[in-house]
Amino acid sequence: MIYHTPIMAAEIVNFFTPCSGGVFVDATCGEGGHSEVIVSHLSYKRLICIDRDATILSVARERLARFPGVSFHHAAFDRLPEILRAENLDGCDAILADLGVSMYHFILHEGTKGRGLSIHDDEGLDMRLDRSTGITAQEVVNTFSQEEIADILYTYGEEYDAYRIARAICQNRPIRSAAHLSRVVLKAKRSQGYHKIHPATKTFQALRIFLNKELEILESFLPLAADNLHIGGRLAVISFHSLEDRIVKRSFQSLAKEGKVKILTPKPVVPSHEEIMRNKASRSAKLRVVERMAV
Repeated sequence: MIYHTPIMAAEIVNFFTPCSGGVFVDATCGEGGHSEVIVSHLSYKRLICIDRDATILSVARERLARFPGVSFHHAAFDRLPEILRAENLDGCDAILADLGVSMYHFILHEGTKGRGLSIHDDEGLDMRLDRSTGITAQEVVNTFSQEEIADILYTYGEEYDAYRIARAICQNRPIRSAAHLSRVVLKAKRSQGYHKIHPATKTFQALRIFLNKELEILESFLPLAADNLHIGGRLAVISFHSLEDRIVKRSFQSLAKEGKVKILTPKPVVPSHEEIMRNKASRSAKLRVVERMAV
């Protein structure tokens, strides 16, 4: 079942139109929403789809099966250089990285129960996008010290009640599921009320980012992506919170100072009011794009 609505699809097509006929890389393929848009609207030589989650990548395989010249790789996107080598390519012409976590992971079904990415998941607390590596969120909340948990929540979730929540987590151990964790956080923050987003949202974001090394991999990926673009090729990144956007902005500025890229979006492109009304998940999205220059 497919849940993902590709964000700023028209804008992506517009930015990638000059790259038509080349090799495209969807570095965070998910269920293949953006990939489908690309192959449906632009001519291309090959499309390479990358994702850390083998389960969601299988959904993309099915979705894109009717299109020729599409290959799939189960990997983190900072392995782009070795993936291109495996495809016998010396580079590519367009790269897209949509840093948002797909709705696939938040709607409970056979492929996501126990993942713990949804606050309603009462079957587990894993939170790894690639379940073949690393520790789980359950290990973190049940074995890390109160200080360590608070530091994760503040650093990766910008959660200003980090110490209060960390104390509540430690007092309610063992925590066995995402639903249990969300109840603990809700109780810890109850005095502040319940507004547009669930009070546990930042806690879940922080744990997911920490466990999956999302910011570290992003920092590694951006210069690698620029180095593996052909001259005139374009790199587009969609971010959803300030931690990601800050890394993308600074990396693009650094690459531009080196003369490797030209920034095509001095200010980030954001979804139109109409798109936000159609798809609430797009409201915090920011798109930044650079073009590879000859050094």
